[in-house]
Amino acid sequence: MDVGGRPQQTPRVDPPDSLGWLDPGDRTQAAAVLAAALADDPGYTHLFPVTERRTRELHEVYRMTLADGLRHGRVLATKLGDEVTGVLAIYPPQTYPMTVGRWLQQSGRLARIALHTREHSRGIIRFGALTSRGVPQDSWYVEAFGVRPDLQRAGRGSVLLRRFLADLDLMGAASYLETTNRTNVGYYERRGYTDAHAVVPLAPGGPLIYPMSRPARLLT
Repeated sequence: MDVGGRPQQTPRVDPPDSLGWLDPGDRTQAAAVLAAALADDPGYTHLFPVTERRTRELHEVYRMTLADGLRHGRVLATKLGDEVTGVLAIYPPQTYPMTVGRWLQQSGRLARIALHTREHSRGIIRFGALTSRGVPQDSWYVEAFGVRPDLQRAGRGSVLLRRFLADLDLMGAASYLETTNRTNVGYYERRGYTDAHAVVPLAPGGPLIYPMSRPARLLT
């Protein structure tokens, strides 16, 4: 009990995972973590409606995302032993959307994505266009964020975001992200994000894209 007679809350203990920058050799494993973590996301269930194919399709998408992120952005990861457990891919200001040259560098991976996603490719292109046009060029962009499903709700996501946001505050920098999962909005609000602008429908009658921003903060 505290002095007011209320039960004391047990402090949350961080998971035992290590935290650091993703080793390029772990890219495929990290892509699998993101694909599994986001397979039930409303945006992706809309874009990839065939359940049996969705995780495989997302794995190809995130292999490309992380290949570019490791070159032009930064990728934080938590690991338990040799296993990647959580991933946060971020881009510094003025590095997203990808340039034409960067898309050309990914041509082989784009061909593999088209092969795997087949009839869903057009929706992926639309999703990318809708999200990329709203990214402020003065903000760090959260491109991908997820924790392995069987290890969620144990603090790994908080560890990743806490490290990223602490670095932002040291730099006095802003951040921007989107989510198509309405339940995630409160999670990000508790970490300082607010609505950036009006929600954007992914498709007529489809899920909504919630853009959120976190203003620059200067530590004093």
